[in-house]
Order: sequence, then structure tokens, then C-alpha cells
Amino acid sequence: MRTQFRSCPSCGEERAFETPPCADGHGSECAELACRDCGAALLVDPLVGARRSRRPARHPALGAAA
Repeated sequence: MRTQFRSCPSCGEERAFETPPCADGHGSECAELACRDCGAALLVDPLVGARRSRRPARHPALGAAA
């Protein structure tokens, strides 16, 4: 399980969060994190930035009729 420190909305301060066992089969890539102290769940998407950077901008060809 991966562990990272994040602000916990229930505890009110930074706590250790870890990826719980994923029933959907995502493994270590699961977007869910759970606070190790209180169990509060966070849903994160680590691929948001990667999706934006992979997609080239689409521009119409110069001089093309619209």
C-alpha cells in the first residue's frame, strides 16, 4: 500500500493516508485514499495532469473554409 501525507477533512490537519485494498482491481493505481487515523476517505485522480499534457491542441488548417 502506498502512503502519502494529505490534509484530512475529519482530523483537521495533515495525516498519513494510504490506498486501501481495491475491490475494483485498480491495485496501487486506485484513486481512493483512507486516513490511517480516522478512516476518512479521499478520492483523487493522479492522471488528470497527464491526460491534459498528452492531448495535442487541435487547430483548424490555415486558409481552410469553415
